[in-house]
Amino acid sequence: MNKAGCLLVFWSCLLLLVAPARAQNDPHHEAHIIEGLVVGVSEGDRMTVNSYGTEIPVRLYGIAAPQTAKIDKFTGWYKQGQPFAEDAFRALSLKVLHQVVRIEIRETLVFKTEPTQVAVAVVYLDGRNINLEMLYDGWAWAYRRLLSRADHPQYMVTERMARAKHNGLWTQANPQPPWEFKPHLKIKPKI
Repeated sequence: MNKAGCLLVFWSCLLLLVAPARAQNDPHHEAHIIEGLVVGVSEGDRMTVNSYGTEIPVRLYGIAAPQTAKIDKFTGWYKQGQPFAEDAFRALSLKVLHQVVRIEIRETLVFKTEPTQVAVAVVYLDGRNINLEMLYDGWAWAYRRLLSRADHPQYMVTERMARAKHNGLWTQANPQPPWEFKPHLKIKPKI
């Protein structure tokens, strides 16, 4: 079986395992857990985990980091990023890059910008909840839209503590969350 076929089988099995947990809406239902090596970080809330040769795109559950700037090398289009996006990217990279983590997959999503499915997961490193650490350190907002009822209080309290301590992006008076951010598109000349 080729690599594409293996990935299709993997994601199909993963969907079958995760879908019942989401459908039951039971916070005590066991989520699907995978261990793997973090081989890439693309934003303050996105990474790639290699588990037994399969690369899994992961979006951190319950948080939303500032959007990073994007440049299309072929067209020259440039989409500006948000303040503290690079700081959030570096913070997540320093925490998890090239580390073996345990990911607890809460659901899988398909984004228009991603060619494959993305695992939305809580990431653990040595027993530490990296999602909550990123929130507490001030590198993300609690992403209310994706939080379950069981997780909502913990994530909201953690965000409030980061705000009160003026951690990370909370040094700004009124930071704009990524779901409200409308980037300006510019054309940069190709060099």
